[in-house]
Amino acid sequence: MLTVGVFGQFKDMRELGKKGTSSDITFYNYKQGDKIITYIEPTRYPDKIAPLIYTINMMDYALVFIEELTGELGEMLLALDLAKVERGSFVLGDYLDEELFNRVVKGTSMKNFDILNWDYIEIREKLLNINIERDLSYTKIPIDHYFKVKSVGTVILGKVEKGIVRVHDNLKVYPINREVMVKSIQIHDNNYNEAKAGDRVGLALKGIDAEELSRGYILSNKELKTYETIELDINWNPFKKKDIKEGESYQIICGLQNISCVVEEKVKLKLNKPLAYDDENIWLIDGSSKIRILGIGKIKD
Repeated sequence: MLTVGVFGQFKDMRELGKKGTSSDITFYNYKQGDKIITYIEPTRYPDKIAPLIYTINMMDYALVFIEELTGELGEMLLALDLAKVERGSFVLGDYLDEELFNRVVKGTSMKNFDILNWDYIEIREKLLNINIERDLSYTKIPIDHYFKVKSVGTVILGKVEKGIVRVHDNLKVYPINREVMVKSIQIHDNNYNEAKAGDRVGLALKGIDAEELSRGYILSNKELKTYETIELDINWNPFKKKDIKEGESYQIICGLQNISCVVEEKVKLKLNKPLAYDDENIWLIDGSSKIRILGIGKIKD
């Protein structure tokens, strides 16, 4: 299974797949034989910056549609470059200024993206033949949606980011450190005994109520670190126009966790709720500013 983030000026996502779960991000699915492509659209972007970052954090591969270069597209390309995204394709319109486009992407992480025609059949065929090397060393499943189902109980949706999950596995939910058991596994509405890294799953869980969950919580069999205060080693957005100051409020996004914070020192942040951390990128966000992405980094040891 391949998870593709879709960005830019695409015309109709239904040309790529069948619509699935939808909120501020929307999933579309396409299946051919035993191969499945899951597309993620950052639906509430550009009104909100978080769906763009969630999509980048969840995807294996980027698909960027460009008809013209705009400020909104510039923010998308900046985000992909800050995240050092190297696997992806550009789909270019017939009237794009390619000389200007080449200058924009030169020197970025996207400089070696493939160039595709605006042909949905060609795009799907390209994506069906992409293979991603998966990490099976431990189980990790960030939760993107969750709800209660009558006669089933608590159900979560998420991509198996690492490892293998099996029915009757005992996992912990971070950052609340709650042990749960996997009662059942579904992949595209079919029941399975196990799912592996890359699969998008629905898991029925025993031992927790849906009301206790939050987007971004992580299911894992690895002992994850949790933090209430963090200090970042950060790569600043080169276009940001101000320095952060003590007492100011911002957001961080880590995986699918979105947490408000207050600056205590230069890049030392007091979080308003615990963060579960597994060495992912942490985005520092000012959602009310014209330059919304301040930088991206990791927690200092």
